[in-house]
Amino acid sequence: MNQNPVNARRILVGADGSADGDEAIRWALTEAAAVGDFVEVLLVLPREELLPGTSFALQPHGRVPVRTDYSLDEAVARIQAELHSDVRVKTSLRQGNPVSELLAAAQAADLLVLGSRHRNGLERVVFGSVATACVRHATCPVVVVTPHATHRFSPTAS
Repeated sequence: MNQNPVNARRILVGADGSADGDEAIRWALTEAAAVGDFVEVLLVLPREELLPGTSFALQPHGRVPVRTDYSLDEAVARIQAELHSDVRVKTSLRQGNPVSELLAAAQAADLLVLGSRHRNGLERVVFGSVATACVRHATCPVVVVTPHATHRFSPTAS
């Protein structure tokens, strides 16, 4: 394990309040514990914007859904307690376009970790895929934790 904080890698995790996002946090904490890295968990709240192809009238189905019942600090603390982890973690909250904010933060990271929801085709067209855009444009390696992979792969497995 890397005991020297000067040599520690910075792992950035994109959180979104979903179970898949929590699995990405869990994966990153497990990886960081194995090698002594530092983890930053970033939650990007989208600005309240109309969805493409909707009317400009104020209506709930024409807005990007935003979770208001999710506490990033509580989620990280819960996951750390489950893993009995003492990894150094910083949590950050930004508002804006999730892809742009994650890519900007990832410029100073050694690894970007994201969860993937496996949306259907229509959801992908309307909401886009943050993970896909980050894989294509990130300046650091990207790990995409899928629901199927969380039970089949451990970052510490040899």
